Amino acid sequence: MPKQDFVIERYDPVTERSYEQQFTAEYEPGQTVLDCLNSIKWTQDGTLSFRWSCRHAICGSCAMKVNGRSMLACKTQVTDIVDRGDPIRVAPMGNQKVVKDLVVDISNFLDAFERAETWLQELPDQDPPSREYRTDKEEFDRWSHTATCIHCGACYSDCTVVAADPKFLGPAALAKAYRFVFDSRDSKKHERLEFLSEKHGIWDCTRCFMCIEACPKDVLPMDAIMELRTEAMREGITNNHGSRHSNAFRGGVRKRGRLDEATLPILSAGVRLGAIPELIGYTPGALRLLKSRKLIMAAKRHGANREGRRQVRRIFDEVEAEKARSAVDAEAFAAERSSALMAH
Repeated sequence: MPKQDFVIERYDPVTERSYEQQFTAEYEPGQTVLDCLNSIKWTQDGTLSFRWSCRHAICGSCAMKVNGRSMLACKTQVTDIVDRGDPIRVAPMGNQKVVKDLVVDISNFLDAFERAETWLQELPDQDPPSREYRTDKEEFDRWSHTATCIHCGACYSDCTVVAADPKFLGPAALAKAYRFVFDSRDSKKHERLEFLSEKHGIWDCTRCFMCIEACPKDVLPMDAIMELRTEAMREGITNNHGSRHSNAFRGGVRKRGRLDEATLPILSAGVRLGAIPELIGYTPGALRLLKSRKLIMAAKRHGANREGRRQVRRIFDEVEAEKARSAVDAEAFAAERSSALMAH
């Protein structure tokens, strides 16, 4: 059988010592990184610690970093990641405290689901159904992808925002919140969106796509976050930096045919007393831009020419018309379906 070298990042909690250790394991086509780790533990070093359970990419226990990216060890074929004979590097998940070797403390990851209250809040004065609270297929299809999350934490581990802000709710919790925001059986949609629009929520996502690449179940957390932003603004929750920034960005481009870099920070902060510290914080950067003449250049190209502005407005109008047409079609379909069900 072929052999493969593994370099495993280890941590001893007794001595608080971090170090790398190399092992060599035999493998057959079809075997996974988890198979090799088990072989190493059972035959070479019984002190090696890592989590695993189902071995079928369902429980999410064996998430870890393999060659720098978070993934499920039980789902990762050795033959898929062997590269030019280089060793496979295995490390614990990121953004979480290491307990021992490849085992991390997932408390912060799980606490985010509690903070986002990711459970159904039943409608008031609603009599319990005889069997279950039912929903229609179209609604289910909208949020079903987020219900496939197995809480492995791979997205949280690779999230660049969590790395900078440990209080950020994270991709998994926000995707789970999406599932309840768009569930008509839930009574707290507006309250959920208000909470999610606060600091450490949906507007802090940098759209780096790392969560989408890491997710082993195609939950598409970033897509869910973007839809939550749109829904929050549709609900009138706009008194926050993210909403103001989005409106200023879109409004400036539509009006002038080009992004107005000079006014964007001011409009994003908002005309309010609370914005004064934020605006003062922009002063050093603005002075540097003035010194480099970039603000002057931006003022000279304040907007596109007349034809350019006309073309940009046409694109905006076409997109908004398509959105309105889709909304009407969806409402008509829902009405027809309801009538058909009643007739049946």
